[in-house]
Amino acid sequence: MSVETRPVPRLMRGSIPHSLMLNRFPGLGTISLVALAFLYAPMLIVVAYSFNGGNQALIWQGFSLKWYGRVFTDASIISATKVSLQVAAIATVASTVLAVLYVLAMDRLSRAGSAISTAILAAPIVVPEVVMGVATLAFIRLIGLAPGFIPLVLAHTSFCVPFAMMNIRARYTGLNPAYFESAADLGATHWQVVRRVMLPLLMPGIISGALLAFVVSMDDFMISNFLASAGSTTLPIYIFGLIRKGVNPSVNVVATMLLILAVVVTAATTVLTRRQAKR
Repeated sequence: MSVETRPVPRLMRGSIPHSLMLNRFPGLGTISLVALAFLYAPMLIVVAYSFNGGNQALIWQGFSLKWYGRVFTDASIISATKVSLQVAAIATVASTVLAVLYVLAMDRLSRAGSAISTAILAAPIVVPEVVMGVATLAFIRLIGLAPGFIPLVLAHTSFCVPFAMMNIRARYTGLNPAYFESAADLGATHWQVVRRVMLPLLMPGIISGALLAFVVSMDDFMISNFLASAGSTTLPIYIFGLIRKGVNPSVNVVATMLLILAVVVTAATTVLTRRQAKR
């Protein structure tokens, strides 16, 4: 008896019809270049003008490092940077721990419970930041707190949880359950499985989620603007104040430093992901 074989469709063989190739659409290359230029040219301009020797942010008057020296010796900028780093560090640790605990507990929830809890935790990503800021301010007033460092930490922790959770959960869903079953069969307790098997396997996702949460916290302006007080001004709020007073190259310097931080975090996350993929 002969078995009839059907030809595999062209798309299923991993090839794309020539008529559907993106490079066949006229003007696509030009549109792509314009879009990339619109996205990245402003960043390059900010970096270039951070080395401007003049007193105007966007009028080139020669190469100089003097604004870097002023930024690194400005007491107000240093104070705002310290506040941002402290808030981001505490919020990153707290949000990452909460995200890990949720991911570990996810299997014990029903399908509907998991979907509902995930939607609730992911709400800060969807809800507009203005609404989050007003709601958080109203809540801390309701519980008897005043704007300041502690409300800032609490707010940053709450909206950083979903960013950390996304990376950790993506890593967790890609793990083979056989690892945990094998450890349990060998006599490991539930805590030993979590500590010696699950957490090491989740570590790339945990690190990626923590780095993303840190950058999100350092970059936040809207919610921080509602909750900051005179002694807890974060760096984005201070930069906004500088712009309102008059733009000078120090704003470009601070923006460049934040951009470098984002690039470093992105590179670290990419390297961790690729290393884990090779394993």
